[in-house]
Amino acid sequence: GIKVSAKMPEESLDSFGLIVDSMFGFSFKGTSARAPFDQIIASINASKAVIVSIDVPSGWHVEEGNKSGFGLREPEMLVSLTVPKTCATKFKGKFHMLGGRFVPPSLAQKFKLQIPAYEGASQCLQLPSYNAARL
Repeated sequence: GIKVSAKMPEESLDSFGLIVDSMFGFSFKGTSARAPFDQIIASINASKAVIVSIDVPSGWHVEEGNKSGFGLREPEMLVSLTVPKTCATKFKGKFHMLGGRFVPPSLAQKFKLQIPAYEGASQCLQLPSYNAARL
């Protein structure tokens, strides 16, 4: 079975094989996390668990990545929502996924977004790492 926790466990996170990171949203631009998030980030970073980050890894600046060094370590997978954020150019993990078909063609055209084609009814696709910066 899959072990799911709704709150931060007291014990080491090494018993978890996978951690889904979605603590902060894309608007986070701080230089450090306040309690209790600083300890949560430290515990996740100290674990051996694989990290999957949603949109922007927690503690990363939306444009500059983990420049301050206090954010989460490099996730194995980044799931960008709608379009990759600028910090995705700093992502060095194994898998970069793009989720959602949320951008109307008129909006993509207005902001000159290069939205890749989704196959059929698919809601996500894998991005080659070299393409992430161009989206």
